[in-house]
Amino acid sequence: MRNKILIPIIALLLITSLDGYSQRWKLRRYEADVYVGAVMFHGDIGLANKGFLNNFNGLRPSFGFKPSFKLSQDFVVSLDLAWMMYGGKDEQGSSHGRYYSFNSNAFQHVVRAEYYLIGESRTFVSGAVYNRKGMVNNYNKLYQYFFAGVGGILSKATVKDLNNNGEEPIENPGYNNNSNYALVFPLGAGLKWSIDPRWSIGAEVGYQFVASDYLDGYASEFSKYNDSYFLASVKAIYKIRNDRKGRPIFKKLYR
Repeated sequence: MRNKILIPIIALLLITSLDGYSQRWKLRRYEADVYVGAVMFHGDIGLANKGFLNNFNGLRPSFGFKPSFKLSQDFVVSLDLAWMMYGGKDEQGSSHGRYYSFNSNAFQHVVRAEYYLIGESRTFVSGAVYNRKGMVNNYNKLYQYFFAGVGGILSKATVKDLNNNGEEPIENPGYNNNSNYALVFPLGAGLKWSIDPRWSIGAEVGYQFVASDYLDGYASEFSKYNDSYFLASVKAIYKIRNDRKGRPIFKKLYR
């Protein structure tokens, strides 16, 4: 008789515990990412005919900051702000006789929507589901997500003609030494690993489709496609608590 009474009580307590656990995401709806990355540029100047090797032609660093807000357990909106460098260099003796190199600095700013394939509601938890006090926790958890967005990129490229002592190819009608602004459409995926209630680490890779052919400062007469680039990064992520009204709390809190 005692067992018959204990079983439904234990089941009720477990369901209540899991329901409370499933709502814990509402306590930390804000996150702030700081990341370092690498830009792999695909444009007119470079090793376009070399396929895979073109990804490493003029590899450059990037640095970024990304605040985000959870709309639900699986959907997040974010603002991605990144300062980037990228570059490229033609192969000497190419069929067109061109031997250019370029370097560029750029500021990317995009609004993103992120969907968590593995997230708060669908999780991949380590073996330590319970902490030392016997409570369910969500630490040491893997998250996987996909993202897409829209935004802009402001860039300024410097092009040099290596066949002409590194001078700018001023006379070439395809050269543009002005600052350029273009729409950019990122698409990619990422992973995060939760270390504790406040901190996570992550990695991400995205491909940026650009509505311009002048991010490298040059548009060849033989070009058929706009410029584009990969952005791969590693990041540190800080989770910010919020009050019952969803407002972020920045003062120090203890668990």
